[in-house]
Amino acid sequence: MTDVLDRLNLLQGTDSIREFSTGNSLPIVARPWGTHHWTLQTGRTPWVFNRRLKRLEGVRLTHQPSPWMRDYCSLTLLPFTGPVQGCVEHQASAYRVEAAVLRPNYLSVELLRYGVTMEMTPTERGAAFLFHFPSGIVPRLAFYFDGAHALRQEGAHHVTGVTQDHEGGVPDGYGLYFLGEFNIDVSKLVKTEWGGYLEFPEGTEEVELRLAGSFISPEIAQVTLHRELQGKAFQEIEDEGGDIWKGLLGRLEIDAVSAEQERTFYTCLYRCLLFPRFLDEVGKDGEIIHCSPYDGQLYAGRMCADSGFWDTYRTLYPLLALVYPDVLQKMIDGWMSACRQSGWSPKWSSPGLRDCMIGTHFDVFVADVVSKGLTDWDVEKAFEYLWQDANCESSDGRYGRPGLEDYIRLGYVPCDKYPYAVSSTLDYAYDDFCVAQVAAYLGREAEATEALQRSQNYRNVFDSGVGFMRGRLSAGEWARPFREYEWGGAYIEGGPWQHVFNVPHDPEGLADLFGGRDRLCRKLDEMLAKPSTFEAGHYGYEIHEGTEMALAGFGQYAHSNQPVHAFLFYYALMGCPEKTAHWVKRICQELYSPDDLPGDEDNGEMSAWYIWACLGLYPHCPGKAEYVIYEPVARSVKVRGAMGKEVARFSKEGAAKRGSSNGGVIHHRDVFGAVLTV
Repeated sequence: MTDVLDRLNLLQGTDSIREFSTGNSLPIVARPWGTHHWTLQTGRTPWVFNRRLKRLEGVRLTHQPSPWMRDYCSLTLLPFTGPVQGCVEHQASAYRVEAAVLRPNYLSVELLRYGVTMEMTPTERGAAFLFHFPSGIVPRLAFYFDGAHALRQEGAHHVTGVTQDHEGGVPDGYGLYFLGEFNIDVSKLVKTEWGGYLEFPEGTEEVELRLAGSFISPEIAQVTLHRELQGKAFQEIEDEGGDIWKGLLGRLEIDAVSAEQERTFYTCLYRCLLFPRFLDEVGKDGEIIHCSPYDGQLYAGRMCADSGFWDTYRTLYPLLALVYPDVLQKMIDGWMSACRQSGWSPKWSSPGLRDCMIGTHFDVFVADVVSKGLTDWDVEKAFEYLWQDANCESSDGRYGRPGLEDYIRLGYVPCDKYPYAVSSTLDYAYDDFCVAQVAAYLGREAEATEALQRSQNYRNVFDSGVGFMRGRLSAGEWARPFREYEWGGAYIEGGPWQHVFNVPHDPEGLADLFGGRDRLCRKLDEMLAKPSTFEAGHYGYEIHEGTEMALAGFGQYAHSNQPVHAFLFYYALMGCPEKTAHWVKRICQELYSPDDLPGDEDNGEMSAWYIWACLGLYPHCPGKAEYVIYEPVARSVKVRGAMGKEVARFSKEGAAKRGSSNGGVIHHRDVFGAVLTV
């Protein structure tokens, strides 16, 4: 059997630019959910790498979850020979990306300008490097930084420093302390404005580097270096990482209809195991600790970062709940640390709170894990943050719900006072549904009743006269004029078509607004048959999501962005699973490949959608412990537990039979032990 790691394409989604995304992803070499990621660098932030560019600037230690969020606490390593240039762009070398070896646990690339080959294999918080130089020259190794930094030589074999580049949202002084240990003497360190470079004795042909990083202190970097890297051969570290990746990727075994589908499946699954990252570390006595990106203090316990819940609640976290609940349990601890230290539930953490996107979808995350039986943690404490989300308006866009007081008073967010008002109303209503689910679990009947009533507020922005969700003014009247193809304004990253069905918690109620199940299905038909016309609206220019929708060829269905991702599954919920299967299959065949994704990857969300399509399941409403069933695009997929035992199997024939007998859905508890096949 072919090694699963050989079926991955780390270059998937890397032919992306600001104006058009095929993933906006990086070829990340790392341990699953690792503290530090490593990638090839062909340009400066925020677009660090593009596979079409022919010059390599080095291997970058990165924490960038998305080019839209930028990087933090990074550094770039570039081995070279000959003259020292003034910047990394001038020091860069031609390379052949097709000749590079890129696996999750190993990287190898040749710098043609210098005749130098570098190899790297990662640990959770560090990496081992091998630099192979031509004979008879003076080997050099450059350290490049994007922001504040320090670089020092410590004795003959060590280099230390700190890198502190970030966009804000973290306390002063927050940074990454690093320690590098070489197998030979360092002749000298030359500091520069951009960082510095090391020289090694002339004629040295191989330099080995062990590098560890800590957000806590130089001392913990030393502890990490000793624990993860010292006393281990390069090959041993590589094999260790490979075994970890194989074990996790092997929890899903696909019987694919083609080699391309198999490669796409496992490449997407690899991308689902990168974010969020664990920012916690191991102390000298083996204790789990972390430096808070919220207040800069040292705490016991786990810490998670680099996840936008507006994106990831839809597909990624439900996938982790199904296949990796043991890992998700640790993430719960990490996100609760973020809540306690920031005082709010996280919306977009990178590594501290960021002002990005709308809603408070940590509410959905909590409701979903509780609904699926992951309750061995302090749900009561989490509910405090959820209830705060639902009742306390914040003037800081990094947390809370803007316009909340008006939303509670009017039953909708008024579009003459707040941007993205329709999208916010729909998101707040769904968030309230999820708050109600957690309240009900805890026996808080009054809070559950209040939140559940608010979850019907989506009805207040539906205009039956135009057949869309539509902006309303503070006085109650509809905003005019209404333009069905206009993006922005009352809608975020889309327009009326891209938000019209965004009521995951009440599909039957949504159908009633349209006049019944059949008419809802006809509205879906219309969405897919429409021309891909759109107006720039308040954005004033064509945002990349619009370009991607126009070129995809699926009418007003804009799969390159998250709001539509549950829409095709309404067909199955309304009694037409064959239509769901038809369109899901087309999306997978025409928009996904081992090379490209249909829009921003967004921390595994786009990839997780493809995994669900292969399973023939979809979490249409995270917060409910159920899935839509339809014919999967793969022949079958086996699901294995943490110990390797098969716990479920899905196939084309079996899923169709089970779905027809269950009204189109299956409960989470019924998935396990089920063999959905004939």
